[in-house]
Amino acid sequence: MDFWSGSYLLHYLSARLCWFIAERYGPDAVITPSLWGQEIIDAWILKKFPEFECYFREIDRLDNCHGDAQGSTPITRFNDHVSTSLSTAGFPNVITALVPREEAKAFAEKITQEMRKIWKEVGTKVRDHIRERCVQTLNDRGSEIWEKIAPTMGTTEGSHINYEREFEKWKHQPNWEWNKLWEAQLDHTWESYWTLVPLGDPDKPLQAKTKDPDYKSWKESQQTLAQSRFELPTNPEEKAYGNLNVGTWWGSLQARLGQSIQAIKNTRTWQVPVAPGERSTLSGMYSAVHPNLLYRDRFCEGAGLPAGSLRMFWKLMAEVYPGLFNGSEMLNAVELTKRMAWKYGGIANSLGVAEEEDDLENLIRFPNLSSIAAARFAHDAPEKVKQYWHVLEKQIRQVLPEYRDRFGSLTRRPFQVPKTDEQMIPDPQPLSQRTRGEAPYNGVMFSSRWLVDDLGLQDPEDIALLREAVDQAHRQVGLTGGSPSDWWVIVLADGDNMGKYVSGSRLHPYETYLPEDVADQLKKNGLEWQQLLQNVKKRMGPATHVGLNRALLDFSNRLVPYLTEKRFCGRVVYSGGDDVMALLPLEDLPEYLLFLRAAWCGNWCGKRDPKDEFRFEGGFWHPQPGKDLSGLPNRPLFTMGEGATMSIGVVIANKGIPLPTVLENLWEAEKHRAKKIPGKDGLCFRVIYQSGNTLEALMKGKLLEQWWDWLKQGPELDLGPVLYRLAEELPLRCVISANNKLFKLATTTILARLDRAEKLEPVRELLVNWINAWESWAFEFQGKSEALGTTPRDLGNLLRFSAFMDRQEKTTR
Repeated sequence: MDFWSGSYLLHYLSARLCWFIAERYGPDAVITPSLWGQEIIDAWILKKFPEFECYFREIDRLDNCHGDAQGSTPITRFNDHVSTSLSTAGFPNVITALVPREEAKAFAEKITQEMRKIWKEVGTKVRDHIRERCVQTLNDRGSEIWEKIAPTMGTTEGSHINYEREFEKWKHQPNWEWNKLWEAQLDHTWESYWTLVPLGDPDKPLQAKTKDPDYKSWKESQQTLAQSRFELPTNPEEKAYGNLNVGTWWGSLQARLGQSIQAIKNTRTWQVPVAPGERSTLSGMYSAVHPNLLYRDRFCEGAGLPAGSLRMFWKLMAEVYPGLFNGSEMLNAVELTKRMAWKYGGIANSLGVAEEEDDLENLIRFPNLSSIAAARFAHDAPEKVKQYWHVLEKQIRQVLPEYRDRFGSLTRRPFQVPKTDEQMIPDPQPLSQRTRGEAPYNGVMFSSRWLVDDLGLQDPEDIALLREAVDQAHRQVGLTGGSPSDWWVIVLADGDNMGKYVSGSRLHPYETYLPEDVADQLKKNGLEWQQLLQNVKKRMGPATHVGLNRALLDFSNRLVPYLTEKRFCGRVVYSGGDDVMALLPLEDLPEYLLFLRAAWCGNWCGKRDPKDEFRFEGGFWHPQPGKDLSGLPNRPLFTMGEGATMSIGVVIANKGIPLPTVLENLWEAEKHRAKKIPGKDGLCFRVIYQSGNTLEALMKGKLLEQWWDWLKQGPELDLGPVLYRLAEELPLRCVISANNKLFKLATTTILARLDRAEKLEPVRELLVNWINAWESWAFEFQGKSEALGTTPRDLGNLLRFSAFMDRQEKTTR
């Protein structure tokens, strides 16, 4: 939840800054990201101009795939659970805009000030709400809360009296002296950087004719400013056009802009700030907040508080905000703001979305990892989930009756995985209108580890009783091969060579982008036009750049959320431009990767969509007529087109692995492994076992489809032992060669000598062909010591990873 809330808050701040720019100079001034069709921007338009609602509904009615005869708005789609766009992070933290030269520097400073202002407004609302809610709760039921907290506050003589006296002080707002601490932490949260590059030499006109006497000087000035690696414009362009403008150097100027901002960022120096008292238990940075932790004058460097007092305050927070805090964690102001910003920081209100005062769903918009791990199981076996809950609830009532109500509030709320929740509760009702039987279910119940934490259990005997209850519930419903919550997956994908797209080097000759009859007509204008159309690559200008951003927008804001949350049982953490981060159950991983790559390049392995929801043609995804594709417009959806590739890091983590460890492995897998596979287009899989041991497997993207073709048949054939044998023997017995096909021959021989060779016949040819394809690819890079994924040992790891996937697939069936 904290990871999602941090990503979302950064997205929200970036979107607010884009809105700030658009209000000043118009939406077209924002080059990156594209504001076209961004639902968070549309929600603010509706908030500011409610009279536009009829237009939004009419546009949606004429151009939608979900059959809403009344039409809808971004806000109604979110409230009706048709779309999660308003709670999905997607705006990048780098913004490119066109602004007037004379205002550029002052406006860059204004943007920086605006970001800090928005952030402090959110944080201040959270701070004030905590104080007001705590004071109100203490005055309403302070005695009741103290009776629960007192037994945990130590046994030294007089300690209870001192703690109770401090507890009573918190009933009065003037005794909350933490404003300076909040201000100090909020003021040092974000670092912003900006750079300016003129669009063309400021001392020259924006355009010039090639026959002008000062044309050569004009061109040299633009070339010097852009620092282009190639001489621009080309000779055919000069002859054919006769009139040129600074847009010719747009791609080079974008490259210089990127280099400039990176150079500024490289000057950053990171240092953990001095913090009095105990630090945050979540990040280890900044002081954990407390109503009486002074942070002014001589107290800034020290004069902390008794540990017991800090512990008492956070136990109070767990009582005031049940479900949001567990009583053991202690957060700083930044972490509190991120966690509570959606509702208490005013974000939901700024978007105009509905919220219920006591509805936990409005605070927790993202699933816990146990729910992610169990999402596919719950979707495929909803009745078993209900049976499991009733068995476990009975156990809790018997062995831990004092925690029964808390258990119910934790486990009878949605998974927050749209596809799973829709299957479990087809017609969800607001909290106030639900009956007991209509309440949803949550995957946290499958994990004793997460239940212990969320229930706030500290007594070893209580913890042992809960673990036994969970184990017994698993046995009674037949979950003997492992828990549905044992493994979860996080995917980080990044488009390859995006700098080449922005610079224009990935573009094709001009005639590629013209209708054939138009190109033929232009060629009749002379040899210079023939050379221009056939030999010169299309120039990356402002309009093409906007078109590129449109393609990225369709991919990241439409196709990725739809595939992740509607076709599969996952959730998007972040999807903006060419970057995607998503959480999935393990069962969905292979097909999800295939479709994610297809959405990027526009084609699904040269085949039809197995769900028959889209038609793939011309680099577009065309929605099929008559299909209910909730949240998608009824038009061809842009992709990056043929030849586009992406590198993907995948971490499959056991439920006992801490999230920081998972994220560290994820970023390394994507940036330092998948991206380093020859030619990029790589996949790096990392399995982190409960012991901390790691299995890494590297694969070229073009081999993924063949791999899944044979692996998906594995559970019926019990391929695991075969794959482990191949993983051991092939690296020992074979060397990579050009024509000998030793890996293919060895695999064929090993399979033929197995006792159950006939049973493996359905998969034999597919497996052998995949291994042969791997050898053919690996041979291209023999002799290159840094060619990741190309050694026999790498093949062995791939086969071991395949055996792991086969075993998990068989367990979950």
